[in-house]
Amino acid sequence: MQKLYTVLIITLLLFSCNQKKENLQQKEVVKHQKKTTDTTNILKYKKDSIHRRQLHSLAYTYLTQGDSLKFRETNKKVIKLSLKQNDSTILGNAYWDLGYFFNKKIRIDSSYYYYLKAQKIFNLQNSEVKEGRVLRSISLLQSQVKDYRGSEISTIKAIELFDKIDDTDIDLYHSYNNLGSVTNALKEHDRALKYYNKAQEYYKKIRPKSKINTALINNIANVYRDKEDYNSAIKNYEKVLAVDSLFEKKALFYAKVLDNYAYTKLKAKDTTNVEKQLIRALKIRDSLNDSSGLAISHFNLAEFYILKKDTSKALENAKKSEEYSLASKNNKRLLQAYDILTSIDPINASNYAHKYIVLNDSLIAEERLIQDKFTRIKYETDEVIEEKEELEEQKQILISFVIGALLLAFAIFIIGSQYVKNQKLRFEQEQQETNLETFNLMLDQKGKLAQAKQEEQLRISQELHDGVLGSLTGIGLILKATNKRADEEAIAERLDLIKQLQETAEEIRTISHTLSAASSKKMQNFTNSIIELLHNTGKASNIKTSFTFDKKIDWDSLSAEIKINLYRMIQEGVQNCVKYSKAENILLDLSMKNSNLSVILSDDGVGFNLQKKKRGIGLKNIYSRANKINANVNIESEIGDGTKILITIPLENKKESNS
Repeated sequence: MQKLYTVLIITLLLFSCNQKKENLQQKEVVKHQKKTTDTTNILKYKKDSIHRRQLHSLAYTYLTQGDSLKFRETNKKVIKLSLKQNDSTILGNAYWDLGYFFNKKIRIDSSYYYYLKAQKIFNLQNSEVKEGRVLRSISLLQSQVKDYRGSEISTIKAIELFDKIDDTDIDLYHSYNNLGSVTNALKEHDRALKYYNKAQEYYKKIRPKSKINTALINNIANVYRDKEDYNSAIKNYEKVLAVDSLFEKKALFYAKVLDNYAYTKLKAKDTTNVEKQLIRALKIRDSLNDSSGLAISHFNLAEFYILKKDTSKALENAKKSEEYSLASKNNKRLLQAYDILTSIDPINASNYAHKYIVLNDSLIAEERLIQDKFTRIKYETDEVIEEKEELEEQKQILISFVIGALLLAFAIFIIGSQYVKNQKLRFEQEQQETNLETFNLMLDQKGKLAQAKQEEQLRISQELHDGVLGSLTGIGLILKATNKRADEEAIAERLDLIKQLQETAEEIRTISHTLSAASSKKMQNFTNSIIELLHNTGKASNIKTSFTFDKKIDWDSLSAEIKINLYRMIQEGVQNCVKYSKAENILLDLSMKNSNLSVILSDDGVGFNLQKKKRGIGLKNIYSRANKINANVNIESEIGDGTKILITIPLENKKESNS
């Protein structure tokens, strides 16, 4: 019989081992299958990502080669695939390329639209360099349609992004150069010079060995010319013209500077060699078929001959300026040509004046139309982004709800399955939780009772002092008023009553003071109360809190009035931080300095403008409580630089008595 039992036990053990082995093998197979599936998905995603990048690279190649048709086809595929796979990086670059393409095709509104879409994507990605460069491109478009303020704002935003990172000197150079051009167009010449000088600083960092940036010096000279400081303008033009081999290397630019130089001398009433220099610049431009430059040269010559009172030559050059302006579609120069022709061709003056008005009105209307388009495009883009963010938020809420429901179902399943096995343990745990809850309720009730007691004591104190004592005093005054009888006995009796009333009043006063002292008993564990406040705030808002104080100081010895009001002021400041600051850290420091209690509450949030911000209820409460304890409150804040509240409380005779 014993042998039979032994055989049965061995058989059971062998079966159990085989079963465990089979289970392990099954798990390994499932694990291997899952790993294979994950690897396949990863490889597929990588393959798709590589394909999108290669396709974008091909589109960019077509763009640089000027193959418009192939670029549009390939770029369209890139955008479609990027949207499908939520590849915002490639999508942002594709929109950027499309904005550049339309800019070259002089379709300014379309260019602005796609630049703006790219900028929004780069902003969400926190890609400062790309966003800054797109903003700079946007600013150039705005400058083209004479939206100079808009261009200035976009450029400053770009500079703020470039300042955050290293190796952006070239970007900062171009940005400040554009700011100089924009502010000069706004006739803010001093600001323009400031920006151009800033651009020079960055250019020296980029090209430390280069002696002069001829284009930048020419721009600076133009600013001096526009502000009618002709001597400074001439000096800067001469610096450029003195550069070795400038004509051989940059003939067109040389002609431009020479023409500017001669024209500025003309404005300064110095005609020495001006005609010769203007004609030389014109010949260089003619040899290079520079229609736009020829329009400028002929216009400047027309002004020269007007000064020399040679009307025929002035008229001849003014008409040529008109001709070349039309050929090069230089509307700015065409307006100037019409203007000068109106003054020197009296026969056709009315015709030229009419052309001037029509062209000027059409240009203004066109500029306003495009500016309005820019505004509408920006508004519609922002609206689409808001809708997308709202849908994304709803999607996240739905996903969170589904995950929560699944987790809840899983938790219910686990709890249900464990209920039978652990019923006794669960009962004991529930008992412990019930006991703990009861204990907490008792503590809470005790605290509320103590608070109610304090409030009632204070109320009774106030009633005794303000009500009963006032009534008794009134009675005493009435008795004194009626104490005019000649009867000596009545007089003695009234005097006795008055004495008794005075004694009663004194007794009530004593009781009132006693109750008042009881109602303002000092708040125990003052620092622990603040620690608990900061802990609860951090837990509820995910803001990190820090509290420093000198543990050697007996903070509970402060008067109840100071502790209660200071606690409420700190509480109000912390609540304001949570509501408005978007901070990640709150710092609180208590210290004693020269018999004064110093409190510093600071955060690293968004801050606010103290000049524009009106005092809300929270700040009014802080200042109100400060007045009660003779405290001084100073608030420091700047946009983007957080907020700091400094409270100073004098402590002479402010500690509670222990008697």
